[in-house]
Amino acid sequence: MNIDFSRIFNLVSEIPTQVFKQTCLTKLPEKQIDEINKTIPILKSHLIIYSSIQESFINISVLFIPNLLVIADQYLVLSNCKITKLKQYSKFDAYAIQLSSSTGHLLLFFNHKQQYLEWVPKLKSFCKLNNFTNKFCLLEQIIKDYYIIQHKKTKKYYTSYVHSIRATQTVDILNSEIQTLRSIKHPSLLDLKWVYEDNHYIYLIFDYFRCEKLLDLLNQGLILDQTQLASIILQLLQSLKFLRKNNIYHGNITPSNILINTQSSFLQLFLVNMAFISSIDQEPLDQYLSNVHESYIAPEIKQSNAKPSIDSDLYQIGIVLYFLTFFVHHKRKDERVDRIQFELIDKAEEHLSQLDKNTQCINFLIQDKYKMVYCASQLDLLRRLLDKKDNRIKLEEAIKHHWFINIKQKLKPKVERRKQHLPSLKTIIELCEYNEFSKKFEKQQKIIDEDSVLEENIFIQDLMQQLEKNQQSKRPSKENHEKLRMFEQFKTQIECEKTSQEKQFVFSKSIM
Repeated sequence: MNIDFSRIFNLVSEIPTQVFKQTCLTKLPEKQIDEINKTIPILKSHLIIYSSIQESFINISVLFIPNLLVIADQYLVLSNCKITKLKQYSKFDAYAIQLSSSTGHLLLFFNHKQQYLEWVPKLKSFCKLNNFTNKFCLLEQIIKDYYIIQHKKTKKYYTSYVHSIRATQTVDILNSEIQTLRSIKHPSLLDLKWVYEDNHYIYLIFDYFRCEKLLDLLNQGLILDQTQLASIILQLLQSLKFLRKNNIYHGNITPSNILINTQSSFLQLFLVNMAFISSIDQEPLDQYLSNVHESYIAPEIKQSNAKPSIDSDLYQIGIVLYFLTFFVHHKRKDERVDRIQFELIDKAEEHLSQLDKNTQCINFLIQDKYKMVYCASQLDLLRRLLDKKDNRIKLEEAIKHHWFINIKQKLKPKVERRKQHLPSLKTIIELCEYNEFSKKFEKQQKIIDEDSVLEENIFIQDLMQQLEKNQQSKRPSKENHEKLRMFEQFKTQIECEKTSQEKQFVFSKSIM
């Protein structure tokens, strides 16, 4: 294709000269080159860009991997960019887009229309978009900051997290989280589809789902049985294993940052609101301390003896387990833990040592002040998670702890008796009259990874099998009759509009 780009540039006066001269490309670290070369690209083509160094247009190979655009020895993080179509170039049979970030701009010219149509939709799925209100309408708030939205053209439903951009510090943290969600995929992390931004809000759009915060469910009267409690902790540990593999930590694991998918047929959770996502030990400590509740900061960090890491995340899971184990039902605005009282663990272990049968243990402690203490192995894991850093249990040991093994062994005889399933979390919520009475929702897309995302997948599935829906669940009350009717109508509309699209995603680690 022979195009006089200088003539096109002269004809389009609305594009300032600095757009060409201020590049947003960054030098690629050498240690990342081999890693990128091992990643299967989404797209790879020869495109025409404007080189600010050579001050001319050049035809060069462009590599597109999840959330990254790699050009020679430079890269661009797509989640930090806004994408703009340059429609005026079509008059000259040239198809182009502009990628803009806080550091500069990049113009990409495509050789023909088919190439343009192939690249642009995929780039849009990673970049920030605009005109949210023109494309979507807000329908219903399900929990704080989370809404059911509908695409005006396709009529499909999605779930959106809506974040105000007034606080610049939290926006920086959110942008860092967006970058991570664009680069990795895991069942316990929300699958981000698009990001929109306007002058007031950032909109993170996910596939349709309904959820509740774990803290809110506890305040509504939810009491977890031992299998459900173990399932939550095991899923959190499995999530840490995946994050560590990608050199990332979460930093803010609390009951209010654990979302329970109320439409899943098993107890599925999502970890949200990462405190500060980065390569481990790269960011200033004060950034972490200012965004994490004091109760969930590991003692070694408070004493300035260590920086946030997977080890401090393990401590936070220990605090969550402590919070759930010794939960006292009353309306709590947050998940604050005033002080870790190891004497409570000692007292519970003393009670357990005096009881022979596990059923007696449950009946005894249900009548006590704390509702979710079940067995000695649970308390052993709790104590080891809350230990000092040098003595704290390692992640691999925690995943294979005998608490999970004991529960698996106890459940084995019940697997064969399909009619005697334990009630699922969904059924418990129904008994509390907080369920939406919805049926099994579409399972998450298959995650593709060279090593498996969860090495203990079979193990956790054995636990999940015990959490299927109770077929003899309570009928809706009169008060909920109208709510049920409206929801069934809403759900039917969703099912009619829903499409199943085959998706593939190849994992890559983002460059932070």
